[in-house]
Amino acid sequence: MRPDDAGEPEGRRPWERSTAHGGPPPGSAGDPRTGNGDGAWHTTRSVPSIVVVVLIVLWTVFAVQWKEKDCAFVPTSYLLVLTHGTPSIFEGCGDYPVDVTD
Repeated sequence: MRPDDAGEPEGRRPWERSTAHGGPPPGSAGDPRTGNGDGAWHTTRSVPSIVVVVLIVLWTVFAVQWKEKDCAFVPTSYLLVLTHGTPSIFEGCGDYPVDVTD
């Protein structure tokens, strides 16, 4: 038998070749030895980043609701989201029955 360009004898299956080429770690998704050949083993690292972005977007949406109740957008609206959540029809800043800035 002659070695092919990867240094392995001909006739060996690709998943039996050495992993010196830097593939996914053994046992992870995308590892042909475990049958998880979806190739998405690296996407689990980006899930926390996506969660953080979604939380910031939701925080901003709720802060805009406080802004519509005559509150300063930064930092008051963002702080009110943390302390009061979303505003009720009676809450707001300024001429509202419940002035949350006091």
